[in-house]
Formats: sequence, structure tokens, C-alpha cells
Amino acid sequence: MGLRGWLRRLEREAEEEMVVIPQRYGPPARFPTSALKDAYLNLMERMGAREDAPPEHPLLVAVRNSSDPEWTATFYFAADPDEVTRPVPDLSEP
Repeated sequence: MGLRGWLRRLEREAEEEMVVIPQRYGPPARFPTSALKDAYLNLMERMGAREDAPPEHPLLVAVRNSSDPEWTATFYFAADPDEVTRPVPDLSEP
């Protein structure tokens, strides 16, 4: 196997361990698979946190800017990041 073949094989192996999110403009966003868990935890921490919310995870931003409907239909997609941090209404009965 030549150098080019070896590099192609390494590139394929690296892509298998990466999450690739197509973007509307520019190259696709790439994240390690562990970023899925981190982004989910970040989203849960942001829900209803108001101004105490942590900064938005870059994967969540990439999903919002994605051109792929499979990504925009996931729970990672939040059309308005400020909506996520709004307080959750108390629906319990007194």
C-alpha cells in the first residue's frame, strides 16, 4: 500500500470516530463522538437556567446551522437558544 492509500485509510478511520454535521455555509462541522454526550448535558443544564445558563455547546450551534434535516429534527436542535433558558412554568396544582 502506498502513502496515499495509507492516508486515505487513516482518514476513513478518523471519520468513523467523528460526528460530521453538514453546514449551510462552509465546511461540515466535525466533533468527536464524546461531544454528543457533552452537548446533551449542556442542553439539559441550560433548560430553564435563565441568566445562569452555561454557554451553548458548539455542537448545538452546529446543529442549528445544519443543512441536513436529519440533524434539525433531533433534540439537539433548538431554534432559539434563548427560548431554552427561559424559566419552565410551574404547572402543578396548589
